[in-house]
Amino acid sequence: MHGAIGSGAVLAVVATCIVLAMLTVVTHAISLTVIRRRLTHRISGKVYADHVFVEAVIISATVLSLSLVHLAEVCIWAAAYVLLDAIGDPRDAIYYSLSTYTTLGPDGVTIARSFRAVAGFESLIGPMMVAWSTAFLVEFVVRMRGGNTGTG
Repeated sequence: MHGAIGSGAVLAVVATCIVLAMLTVVTHAISLTVIRRRLTHRISGKVYADHVFVEAVIISATVLSLSLVHLAEVCIWAAAYVLLDAIGDPRDAIYYSLSTYTTLGPDGVTIARSFRAVAGFESLIGPMMVAWSTAFLVEFVVRMRGGNTGTG
């Protein structure tokens, strides 16, 4: 895909974006399901509004779990960059992917020109996953404080 951009190259880039997006979303959905089940079991029938320390520990563990999910998703994109020879060094690929996923923008690491659209697509998907995690976290904080007893 390093050559001139033709219709085949464009289709390959689009296909790459779709595959990586689907892997990211499926990873996120499965991970949130696992975290949701563990949290639901942990907070079922309990209200933590008056237990600040316990609530803080549960929220911290949840934030850490969500962060690890995001890191796994970053690694999916980084692995693709290395496998597709878009970025040669795996450490640079992880840095580039993390910077792109969070829309910070990488500094000092470049991607092969023909993969810029893939990186742009990662910067579209990343914030959606972060927003999904934020909504998930808010849902459980509200439930822990007794605001919603549904299982989501």
